[in-house]
Amino acid sequence: MRKEIEQLVAPLGITVLTSIQEKALANYKNHRETILYAPTGTGKTLAFLLPLVELLRNEQAIDGVKALILSPTRELATQIESVFKSLKTEFNITACYGGHSLQSEINNLASNPTVVVGTPGRLVDHIERENLKLIGVQYFIVDEFDKCLEMGFQEEISAIYKEMNNLNKLIFGSATKMQQFPEFIPLSDPIFIDLSQQDEQPDITIYGIKTLGEKLDSFQHLVTQFQNERAIIFCNFREDVEQISTFFQEQKMAVAAYHGGLEQDERERALIKFRNNTAPLLVCTDIGSRGLDIPEVKHIIHANLPDKLDAFIHRNGRTGRMTENGSAYLFLEDIKRAKFDVPQTQNFEIETHHTYVHPGWTTLYFSGGKKNKINKIDLFGFLCQKGELTKDEVGVIAVLDYTSYVSVKSKNINALLGKLRESKVKGQKLKIDVAY
Repeated sequence: MRKEIEQLVAPLGITVLTSIQEKALANYKNHRETILYAPTGTGKTLAFLLPLVELLRNEQAIDGVKALILSPTRELATQIESVFKSLKTEFNITACYGGHSLQSEINNLASNPTVVVGTPGRLVDHIERENLKLIGVQYFIVDEFDKCLEMGFQEEISAIYKEMNNLNKLIFGSATKMQQFPEFIPLSDPIFIDLSQQDEQPDITIYGIKTLGEKLDSFQHLVTQFQNERAIIFCNFREDVEQISTFFQEQKMAVAAYHGGLEQDERERALIKFRNNTAPLLVCTDIGSRGLDIPEVKHIIHANLPDKLDAFIHRNGRTGRMTENGSAYLFLEDIKRAKFDVPQTQNFEIETHHTYVHPGWTTLYFSGGKKNKINKIDLFGFLCQKGELTKDEVGVIAVLDYTSYVSVKSKNINALLGKLRESKVKGQKLKIDVAY
């Protein structure tokens, strides 16, 4: 690894680049367009951010927006923003997406960030309002390009592309190989880096399971058997997500629901609880199969099989990543009705004698964040001093723009809340509650 790159990734604790990152860095300079085909979890985000930083550092002068990054989802947009900030470069980045404060984005854009990342619809909105001018943009990146097209953003991406007349480099990331590249972005000198069919296949065991009476009962016994190892239940429809997650809540089991019909803060809260392990079970639609920053998942359960093989592969791609192994579970009756060839499965017997044990951690909500000048150290000190918690009883701390979430270990949450609500955080009276 070159010294400059080594210094860039050091804050992330990275000592070795992935294959897609190495190939991108070795080839992007010699071509106008770089197309990266690689599965989720192989490091595509850094595969385009590292070349981007090199390009920006070679600029004679930075004045206004030089790079634009498109993302199909707001979660992925914030993830890209977070990773870029973690590189601790001299360049500013701002994110624009639906569900976020429009005025806050207008203020951020007025400060002339070097890099803007956002969802296509929101960026078009800013362009039409003349909050965002793309005349100086030289570097254009689209992450999860196949997903953008699948979600119907062709018109928005085409409109954005036409606003940029001084592009020097374009990078497109995609989890699946596209048979035909869209005509609205003509390729003049492309290089295709294809790792979509890597020799190292993920270590995933696919099991076929029988339903024990009702499917909901089967879900409960199966998840209980996992003993709080992270698991995702994938559903085809939002209504199924709501039904299954409500069932688990009624059984007093820690669960988080995630689908496109939820408000932005609800989706953020669900992912935070899943990441910090206060809700090691996530029930979601296929929107959770790609483009989300979530930790290693041990088990994937298909509540129903999707219509397409690609969707099935992306779901399973959430487990068995990097050096870990994973498991996927399919109901035998669903396999018979599958619309694609299901891989060979192994038999799996659901055991019913296990007793559910709560993870033992709870996520607390604070009505203040970065914009209130509150950081992780402030919250950690507050919980230890005012809440009388030990350092081992304070878990993952997530500080957003206007809210914060902290996982805590406490036998009596009500008593803890009583202590905390009597005090101020950094001189500010905040609403503090359990993050439901």
